Amino acid sequence: MKHPEAPIMARKRKGDDHGERLGDVDDFDDPDAEYEIIRAPFPMVRKLQRSLPEDYAGPAYIWDIDKTWLDTRFSQVKGMLKIPFEFAVDKRALPGTTALLHALRAGPSERGHAPLFFITASPPFIRRAIERKMLIDGVEFDGITYKDQVEVFRRRHFDSLREHTPFKLGALLLLARAFPPKTQIHLFGDDAERDALIYCLFADISAGRLRGADLRATLVGMGSRASYADDVGVLADELEPKERVAGIYINLVREPEGSRVAAYDGRVVGYPSAGAVARLLWQRGLVGEDGRDRVEGTGRVVIGQAPADPEGWWTPAEHRRRG
Repeated sequence: MKHPEAPIMARKRKGDDHGERLGDVDDFDDPDAEYEIIRAPFPMVRKLQRSLPEDYAGPAYIWDIDKTWLDTRFSQVKGMLKIPFEFAVDKRALPGTTALLHALRAGPSERGHAPLFFITASPPFIRRAIERKMLIDGVEFDGITYKDQVEVFRRRHFDSLREHTPFKLGALLLLARAFPPKTQIHLFGDDAERDALIYCLFADISAGRLRGADLRATLVGMGSRASYADDVGVLADELEPKERVAGIYINLVREPEGSRVAAYDGRVVGYPSAGAVARLLWQRGLVGEDGRDRVEGTGRVVIGQAPADPEGWWTPAEHRRRG
């Protein structure tokens, strides 16, 4: 199955209505890049470098960074303290993942420029280390969103420093609002945190199955502050209900046998290595044969074992709450 290639289009960002935009980040001194501060639905800093044509109907890839691409934990305080000594994050990419990113970017034609975005709970003050690593590894990306941990700390919301759910959902919803309606979103994360659950929530929110009081109750039940849950709900209500998620792929770094993935249905895939998921992506027509062969790693993917929900729910019933 082949997908239409998306042309690269320059994105001039002097302002938009994606969240509450307070202006460019004054201390970001890269003259060639524009960042934006977003304060709702959650504090974050974002850089988008590409817009897609309205008729685009191909894949867009959204990746986590920690334990999905890089073998790091920069979203944790002890990880951030290592940045001065690992400025370029050299030799820290997980085996095969950089080649996998290249293969996804090139697409089945091996000459494409498929949209590639990153969402990371790492704070924006280490953006130089992360984006320098991308430059070193030749990873072309179209946008990246950082969790503004400093602003969260300033608000004294200490419980939200490690709770990433409202941040990741907010960042995903903002990207979904920026994408053309027929974009097929593929999400990559890991089982070291709750990426599979967050991605399933996003799929159900996007489709309109999880909104309003039920969404609020679900997020609060997961440990989100009520104020952030409310703001995520407001953003969700502004999004046209539509099936947007085409696949969820979880790097099995904590439980290689895939027990956490087994609780989901077959649309959620766990992978023990980049090579294993590359072979699956080739079967699905998302990467080319040469790209597949350049990705190292053995093993087999783990497919979710739960029965498909007749109403299309991605999120298992035990994780949903009634408002």
